[in-house]
Amino acid sequence: MDIKIVDESNDKATVAIKGTITFKNSNELRVVLVDLSKKKVKEIRIDMKDVDYLDSSAIATLIECLKITKAYGGALVLLNLNETCKDIFMIARLDKIFTFG
Repeated sequence: MDIKIVDESNDKATVAIKGTITFKNSNELRVVLVDLSKKKVKEIRIDMKDVDYLDSSAIATLIECLKITKAYGGALVLLNLNETCKDIFMIARLDKIFTFG
């Protein structure tokens, strides 16, 4: 998995992820997202167009970051999910709590 902050300005940040997010590497994503949350970035946008798969640990990481950002009035937006990843969120009914762009 490759993680890059491609834009961070005006209380917004866009994080681009490439590859598969699993238990083995989800903590790397957690570190990046929690760091942005500690800065109280108002809108954290996660571009997932190059994510081919994510497991439950990845979802747990995203939920944790969502809770942190909502606590200070921020937002977490998931962008460009492929059909496989989108289906995972739909099956788990997480489409009700996440914002998709």
